[in-house]
Amino acid sequence: MIKAENIVNKEFKKALFGYDREDVDRYLDELIVQLRQMETERKEMVSTIEYLVSEMTEQGRQDAMQERVVEPVSPHATVSDEERRRAQQAEQESP
Repeated sequence: MIKAENIVNKEFKKALFGYDREDVDRYLDELIVQLRQMETERKEMVSTIEYLVSEMTEQGRQDAMQERVVEPVSPHATVSDEERRRAQQAEQESP
């Protein structure tokens, strides 16, 4: 990945009938400014993504722990609930 510093430090060979040096320098200066801005924005975005991923991971852990703590499930309650559901379903199906 090219960085702004690569452009700042780039040296070109001199030619007899080359490009206007000042014109090239102005263009390179514009590129440097834009690249530095993009580098800064990229770092900010990466930081934001890392923060959001850590928040989501932490929230997932909290949700999982809350499910374990708030809703303890007894094997008997699960069977009883399932039997109740089947009975209700059977009542609805019978004429």
